[in-house]
Amino acid sequence: MSEIDSKVIVITGCSSGIGLETAITCAKNNMFVFACVRNPYKIFELKKRIEDEKLTEIKIIEMDVSKDISIKNGIHQILNFTNHIDILFNNAGRMILGSLEDLSDNELSGQLDTDLRGVIILTKNILPIMRKNNSGLIINMSSVAGRIGFPLSSAYCISKFGIEGLSQALRRELMPKNINVCLIEAGVVDTKFFVNTPDAIASKHSAYSEETKVMRKVLNNLMKNIKEKESLGSKSSDVSEKVLEIIKENGKEFRYSIGNDAEAMIAALESCNDDQSKMDVAINNIMKEWM
Repeated sequence: MSEIDSKVIVITGCSSGIGLETAITCAKNNMFVFACVRNPYKIFELKKRIEDEKLTEIKIIEMDVSKDISIKNGIHQILNFTNHIDILFNNAGRMILGSLEDLSDNELSGQLDTDLRGVIILTKNILPIMRKNNSGLIINMSSVAGRIGFPLSSAYCISKFGIEGLSQALRRELMPKNINVCLIEAGVVDTKFFVNTPDAIASKHSAYSEETKVMRKVLNNLMKNIKEKESLGSKSSDVSEKVLEIIKENGKEFRYSIGNDAEAMIAALESCNDDQSKMDVAINNIMKEWM
């Protein structure tokens, strides 16, 4: 094994969107990138960017974070190339739209296995490598949905609230080991994320069918508006630049918000001082603007 001298970053969810853009950005900034993808048949866009931009500091790793064995195999592949991992960006994620009542057990576990349990298991397996080298930085992709509960998004909110709690606990737990933990709280990002968000199978004919249609309309309008208004939401490149900023300052802050929409909602949350009735009104008003 010939050792990699530059900083090594492991990024999940790299077949498109934020993960892909961050992998490219980090490779351009003198890091060696292990770009993890769940489906090896969906790496055309990533491979094309690597080839077009003549990047040699990226290695594609097959890793499905919802499967423990895939995580272990992926780490084994990485350790064939290097004995150190300096940065972990837990980015892979999914979302399913629907009421808690409508979600099947499989739909709920699919959400949690990817967005929460997968982060826990991957981080748990990478920590001994970072600890051995007495340094590390873990960046977890969260969302305003990790601070604010949205209707018809309970499964996603559960996973992101979990990420917030995990990150806060780990930051304090790992500080003595010289390992920093922080998170990014994004609003809407111009990717295929919402386009690829399915409705719960049962929601079509359920007691929540009308509410689900309204929420779907909100998501569609958000994606339409983000393409027309630069002031709303963020682009994948904005997030990748934020990751670069975090790396340069070694996760000095705990929370990094991104996007005017995210900042507006977090400001509304903080102004309500834990008064849930005020928060309900504030968030409902913001969602009406999105419709």
